[in-house]
Amino acid sequence: MADHPKKKGRDRDLVSDQEHEVAYLMRTAKVTRQKALQAIREAGSNRDKVMEYLGKQ
Repeated sequence: MADHPKKKGRDRDLVSDQEHEVAYLMRTAKVTRQKALQAIREAGSNRDKVMEYLGKQ
């Protein structure tokens, strides 16, 4: 279920700067909190693009 009640579909493909999502990104990509937040800002909210961004660094 989407985080936003009016949003349709799942938001599994998106990532935000919410604490639990940043923590998950830190664990899966093995990066610091600062790098995870920077990746979200630079690559946008698409989870695949964020992971690709982190892979390039």
